[in-house]
Amino acid sequence: APGRAARKYAAMASFNEDPADRAAELERMLVGHVCTLETAFGFYTLGDCRYAIGDYKGAHEAWKTLHEANITNALTDQALFQDGRALDASGDLLAAIHAYNSFAARQPEEALVHFNLGEIYGRLGQFSDAAKAYHLAADLDKSADLQVRRDALFNLGGDQTKQGLYLDAVATLTTLVGLDDGAGFHVLRLAEALKGAGKRDDALREAQRAVALLTKATIDGFDADWENERQTALREASALVGALEAVAAAEASLADAVV
Repeated sequence: APGRAARKYAAMASFNEDPADRAAELERMLVGHVCTLETAFGFYTLGDCRYAIGDYKGAHEAWKTLHEANITNALTDQALFQDGRALDASGDLLAAIHAYNSFAARQPEEALVHFNLGEIYGRLGQFSDAAKAYHLAADLDKSADLQVRRDALFNLGGDQTKQGLYLDAVATLTTLVGLDDGAGFHVLRLAEALKGAGKRDDALREAQRAVALLTKATIDGFDADWENERQTALREASALVGALEAVAAAEASLADAVV
């Protein structure tokens, strides 16, 4: 199931050893050195290692050094994006927005940065800005799997539901379900939006479909987090079906009594 988490730009660095050990080694190598073409990749990798061990402020320092040095366009772009992730993870959301916007000014066609901006705006309750960012991310995503578009529509539909904009949420989530060919997680959110919009018959139909899809949903390999999400969503879908059926039964009973 998609979540609200910020997504990562294509990584340049990789390491086989323990990232804490690699970070310590790079710190020894880079101490006293400015960021140049020769040391730039070391600063990038240092940020990667620090991020991997949860040292988000340290990662920010490394990536900030790199993008402020402006060695090459590619390195600056990468460092700006990753700095946005580090700042977000450290809780400095306004600085993360600034870093992401700096990246977006350089790479306006990159769907992923607009998705991450939408995610932060949503957490800040700036739903209008979030909606603009999510729409842009969805429109710009031309990838084969359209994953950014799917995640953007999912988050946008969730924000619209939170705001009580149920008809907007229904439109957004209907588009998402069409892209996903009926993924149960998304069908459940559509059912909830339909219920909020007062379309109980449609909501019941989609909730029942969500139960069926979630019951048989599988992924390659075993993922405990995914399985927990599936079971939680299945319980929510089943409860929604029960609630909607109970309302329908009560209305039918009342109608019979009146007759």
